[in-house]
Amino acid sequence: MEPRAGTPPFHPLPRKTDTADYEPNYHTTGAFISEAHSRASELVADVDGWLREEDALKLYELAFWAAGPILEVGTYRGKSGVLMATAARDAGSSAVVLSLDTDSEAQAKAAAAARSHGVQDRLWPVLCSAAAFFAVNPGFAPSLVFLDGDHSYEGVRRDLDTLSSHLPTGGLLCLHDYFDPRNESSGCAEIDVRRAASTSALIRDCDFCGVFGASAVFQRSTGGPPHPGPGAFDLRRYDTIRMQYRQRVRTPVGRLARRLMAVSRR
Repeated sequence: MEPRAGTPPFHPLPRKTDTADYEPNYHTTGAFISEAHSRASELVADVDGWLREEDALKLYELAFWAAGPILEVGTYRGKSGVLMATAARDAGSSAVVLSLDTDSEAQAKAAAAARSHGVQDRLWPVLCSAAAFFAVNPGFAPSLVFLDGDHSYEGVRRDLDTLSSHLPTGGLLCLHDYFDPRNESSGCAEIDVRRAASTSALIRDCDFCGVFGASAVFQRSTGGPPHPGPGAFDLRRYDTIRMQYRQRVRTPVGRLARRLMAVSRR
């Protein structure tokens, strides 16, 4: 995936494996992009959720420089989604955040938080799982994924396996709670992010770029979709039969007929 114009170089930090402090991956003149970036955790302090200060700083940075649409798996109350949407707005980019969750209450809370922060046009709560989302939108190619849904081994592997066919080469993946000490506890089956990542084919296709707070960042270096789609949503199946006929038959046939007529006149 090509970076947005004006984006500074992205630098992996592969040796940053055991310290939670924040360091930028995008090299600019200072540690922070802006004053707002330095206060990332404060920007969403009123939204319920769990983000360490270092997590917030990293999410703001990654979303600010995102080259395309951002996908979040696991909305909760919208804390991380609102933060990433705010960063995209501050950057003046066209990026939007699609936040997936199967909890209708979570999505309602996230929508309310987005409105209160003035980013309702940037944060789009979607009520579904990652598998359902890509079943309807197989051509969607996120530039950045924040994976913060089901933290069990099975849940993380399920989402990583789904993303494997859709995260483009060069795309970034941020795994929340990868650096949570509960990963090492045999009595905490609900937090098994690190082990799930270690067995994932998608992670094997990625370069490790460092841990920040409780999160780990990866960049896909190989194995991405050969021709990522533009990210358009194909929802034609939900239209009426009459409208589907117009979209799938009448319009394409009419377009072909006009092209043939143009050729015949040459």
